[in-house]
Amino acid sequence: MNILLTGGSGLIGSELTKILIENGHQVRILTRETDIEHPFYHWDKDKIDEKVFEDLDGIIHLAGSLIAKRWTNSYKKEIFSSRVDTTNLLFDYVKKLNIDLKFFISASGTGYYGQVTSDKIFNESDEPNTDFLGEVCVAWENAAYQFEKIGARVVCVRTSLVLAKNGEGFKLLKKPIQLGIGANIGDGKQWMPWIHIADLLQVYAQAVEDEKMNGSYNASSPENINHSTFNHMLAKKMNKPFFMPNIPAFVMKLALGQMSDLVLKGSRIDTTKIQKIGFKFQYPTLKKALEELIHK
Repeated sequence: MNILLTGGSGLIGSELTKILIENGHQVRILTRETDIEHPFYHWDKDKIDEKVFEDLDGIIHLAGSLIAKRWTNSYKKEIFSSRVDTTNLLFDYVKKLNIDLKFFISASGTGYYGQVTSDKIFNESDEPNTDFLGEVCVAWENAAYQFEKIGARVVCVRTSLVLAKNGEGFKLLKKPIQLGIGANIGDGKQWMPWIHIADLLQVYAQAVEDEKMNGSYNASSPENINHSTFNHMLAKKMNKPFFMPNIPAFVMKLALGQMSDLVLKGSRIDTTKIQKIGFKFQYPTLKKALEELIHK
């Protein structure tokens, strides 16, 4: 199939491009960047090169500004616009050009459920949270589901923290431990949903080809662990000590502002829905994931 991919210059997008090509698809990258190796088409705030829509079968929409950056009022608007407004722009073009689109697959986040540290395990039928990320994810997914109006199959991939060797998030988690100053943040009891990049890529690959996939799916490891357990397992795999006192919550709030919720709170995520359609996690446990990420 001919697939349009936004966010193709990022870590997930570049790896997904390779997999889609290996699976026999043609990939058209829509980007604002100009220094990527794969052939690309240009878009900006309100304009897209219409050539990218010729004989198009499906769209995978990964574009979006970084979440892990201090949430000033202006940057919160950028987080929202880079996800929601770009989805609306894609829809406007597909509708205007009368494209017979087979599917629209959109990134989303487990932030849909909010940053909630509790015993509850959230599944796809649960109501969204009304915090900032919850509101972003709701608007993001609502924009994606517009494509159902033109007969396209819609899949929203609610993604947790992605662990990848070259991923910035994983590098940040490892760095203080490498330096011997690793410490839990807050009380360390906050849940820390995660997914290995290899599993996330296969979620997208299956969403492209499995016509039974429809709706929103949690993309997170089936193993729910908290922040403290994660850190201790990571330190053990790295053969590093882990003994520093916890970093108080108020310090993180002073340093990060509202964004501190990302590290001070966290929800448990249910993956029953995606497993019921036959998806099998290659890295269902953190132990197995860390073996691949650190020792290979």
